[in-house]
Amino acid sequence: MASKSAYAERLMLPVSRPMIAAALPLSALLLLLVQTAVVSPQPLGTQATVVDSASSLKDRYDYVVVGGGTSGLVVANRLTEDPSALPRRYLDSADGKQRDKLEPGVLVPGVPPPTEYSRNYQSVPQPGLNNRPQSVYSAAVVGGATVINGMFFNRGSAADYDSWLKLGNPGWGWEDLLPYFKKSETFTPAPEGLSTQYPISDDLAPHGTDGPVQSSFAQYQYPVLKSNQCNGVDDRGMHIGYFYPAWNSIGVPSNLQPNNGRPVDAFYSTLSLTAFNQSRCSATTAYFRPIEGKRPNFHLLTLHSVTKILINKEKRATGVEVESTTHQQASGYYTDMYHDIRASQEVIVAAGAPRSPQLLQISGVGPRKLLKGLGIKVIQDLPGVGYNFQDQPTMFAGVTYDYSKYPLPTPSYYFTNQSWVAEQLAIYYQNRTGPVTLPYLSGSTVAFLSLQRLTDQYQQIIQSAKQADLRKVLPAGADMTLLEGYKAQQSAILADYGSPDTAVYEMGMLGNEVVPLTLIKPLSRGSILINSSDPLTDPVFDYGTFQHPADMQVFIASYKKFRQFVGAEPWRAVGLQETLPGPSVQGDGAIEAAIRNITVSTWSHPVGTCAMMPKEHGGVLDPQLRVYGIKGLSVVDASMMPIIPATHTSAPVYAVAEKAADLIKQRRRRS
Repeated sequence: MASKSAYAERLMLPVSRPMIAAALPLSALLLLLVQTAVVSPQPLGTQATVVDSASSLKDRYDYVVVGGGTSGLVVANRLTEDPSALPRRYLDSADGKQRDKLEPGVLVPGVPPPTEYSRNYQSVPQPGLNNRPQSVYSAAVVGGATVINGMFFNRGSAADYDSWLKLGNPGWGWEDLLPYFKKSETFTPAPEGLSTQYPISDDLAPHGTDGPVQSSFAQYQYPVLKSNQCNGVDDRGMHIGYFYPAWNSIGVPSNLQPNNGRPVDAFYSTLSLTAFNQSRCSATTAYFRPIEGKRPNFHLLTLHSVTKILINKEKRATGVEVESTTHQQASGYYTDMYHDIRASQEVIVAAGAPRSPQLLQISGVGPRKLLKGLGIKVIQDLPGVGYNFQDQPTMFAGVTYDYSKYPLPTPSYYFTNQSWVAEQLAIYYQNRTGPVTLPYLSGSTVAFLSLQRLTDQYQQIIQSAKQADLRKVLPAGADMTLLEGYKAQQSAILADYGSPDTAVYEMGMLGNEVVPLTLIKPLSRGSILINSSDPLTDPVFDYGTFQHPADMQVFIASYKKFRQFVGAEPWRAVGLQETLPGPSVQGDGAIEAAIRNITVSTWSHPVGTCAMMPKEHGGVLDPQLRVYGIKGLSVVDASMMPIIPATHTSAPVYAVAEKAADLIKQRRRRS
């Protein structure tokens, strides 16, 4: 096995300094701390420094950013980037998470990410899924989910963000966010050979060309998935290219440019991929490693958990309390077991949608009844904290092929042919080509379908949704202000349901035996609420899957569309057949039963738990991302999204964090 240094050399990436890599408790968060010299003129050193002891820090910083995932690293990078402002001092503390060690699994797209970098919590049993509890996934590594995700890099539709605008959030529509999507991105166009094989546009106008996040296309795709533009054969003489012809044959066209605010129909998506060496581009490689060792105003603290936001009598956030996670794991006494770190400007919470509401609630900001029942002093009654939880329910359908006619190779070789895997890794390391350039168990070949494209019954589904009793859809204990906000949300979502330009359903395909079917614009809502005043006790996760009856109607229509796709004429050449739930499942009742028995609650895109909406509608954040009623406290992560975009969430989170950094800078200039 090659050393870590050898892998990094192969990928032309820097090797990190050695870091502690102890196992972390499930409750650990990530903390970023940021400071300027206005507060304290002593130098922090000559570089962006990684530390694992809070006793090595200053007592006071200008900005404390809780969370070192995607959004936290973006904000910390942008707040420290102005060289004319030095010697400002910033601390980025990784509260409980660890640095990756530049393993192949975080650099090479086709290698599985290390399991130590993810956490798996459990939800309460879901009535909509036959009372099955569901997993709640969270990243446990600096850089967050972008270090371990499927690398899918799409923005969603213009209507997704215009809906945020309509909910009372000026400055958050598509045209407002588009500059930040571009600011975060450096797009590398597909080479000519690739663009002739797949529906890929040469239009650069929607893309960024000078941002930290590299986006491009893998240099390989399994032959069975190629475009109808490619009419070749494999080395056995088998014809290739069935995915796009199958969709086209049932009336779904190919979309050459899904990043212009209209990501619908069948398209070939960009990935968060560095084109020149075909490696993963994460928030760490985009926003931290390029400045590591170069900024004297930036600290990253690892192996500590934030246990509380400190808020004074004037309702101003003044800092955070942290605890060493090494103390949480081992016996004995540590001198830096607890440590208070002060912020003179702002505390910026970026712990992610599963954890940011927990931290606010523990700190006395949240639903009054919940906090009082746990003996927590209520500093600010905000009924919406922890509610509005959204994710994208997914069913993993099964298919099979006639492999005597299938154009090899197949992604299943990853599990059945280890000599092939070794051969492909060698090809990758030698010239950056082959299947390993594709993300592990992920890819670019997808169809995002509008409700109109999904079913002729779309108007009936919309009208039925309007008749739903929304009081029964909201989680138990929800304040009536949330009902008013949810009514406004449903109105915006149903307007999107009636549009041909916004997707409600995603179907991805790798060319193997598993086909995920995803409801990417659900109406159901869940909650994430504490049930203990102990900050290290996991909150209660409730997805609320299928609590809105229209979600099941859309999912049944999605499943029928999947069957139509599988039965499309082009697939007959390779004998594609459904195996799960199986052709014997017929009729809406049987299909619904199968969906409830097979579907999972998550596509690993949790959002919404500190929603940016008017306070009187159950909102937690104003359009500046400031927490209502608390000075110097803001939230910058996917929890701010009032409605989930109809896409994967990494690209939207980058854009949100870029905009948030500008908002914070503007506040500082006005102060």
